[in-house]
Amino acid sequence: MNEVFKDFLYKKNKWDHENIKKYIEEFKELYDSRPIKDNDGGMKSSHLLSIWYILKQLKPICIIESGVWKGLGTWFFEKASPSSKIVSIDPNPGFRVYTSPNAMYRTTDFLKTDWSNLPKNDTVLFLDDHQNSLERIKYAHSIGFKKIIVEDNYPSQQGDCYSPKKILSNKKFVIDKDGTRNWFNPILEDYEYLLNIIDVYQEMPVIFKPNTTRWGDLWDSEYETVPPLFDEADKDLYSEFYKERYDYTWMCYLELK
Repeated sequence: MNEVFKDFLYKKNKWDHENIKKYIEEFKELYDSRPIKDNDGGMKSSHLLSIWYILKQLKPICIIESGVWKGLGTWFFEKASPSSKIVSIDPNPGFRVYTSPNAMYRTTDFLKTDWSNLPKNDTVLFLDDHQNSLERIKYAHSIGFKKIIVEDNYPSQQGDCYSPKKILSNKKFVIDKDGTRNWFNPILEDYEYLLNIIDVYQEMPVIFKPNTTRWGDLWDSEYETVPPLFDEADKDLYSEFYKERYDYTWMCYLELK
């Protein structure tokens, strides 16, 4: 791993593990009462804890959600920051199970929307849409957005979309497109671009970390990851979180310059 990325990963974080752990019981109560119990294909406990925690700390005026799926993320947004205006975008709203009375729903893509009426410094953009996140980050930066959460932040050798982790790790990466895996060399221009515009890059921790990834290979040998919040000794306290320990995609929080 290059030293710049290592600094981002371990030294320049906005929130520490101990502070996040202080909220675990409050989150567990929420998780137990969530309106959608089966969220396969969407976020599970580690990612929902992360977005809920981040938004609870930031309390933004507005949240843009790109990728809604069944709507469980929207529900957690509301619980974290009840006063935030929520704009939820999904081209296939038929999958939605939970519809918030407080959200404005759209099907037009984030890149094709005029956001000039939103407070750029007090809006959080949440990307969970399996698209090339670099193009979305570039657009967000060009119009003044500062705070972005990328859910599909896949490591260099996995995943179906171009992510900050792939770019910043500066290693070969694959993109799974139409069922075919293709190898690419790191794109130096993209790496340098992100280094120039990012002030904060923080990968949010998994609650429990298994020995192998969702793809079956050894975690520590291939996937540089911040430590988990809890270890095996706590698995009985948070058994549902433990069962969902494979559902993790290195979600990251970005603050742009």
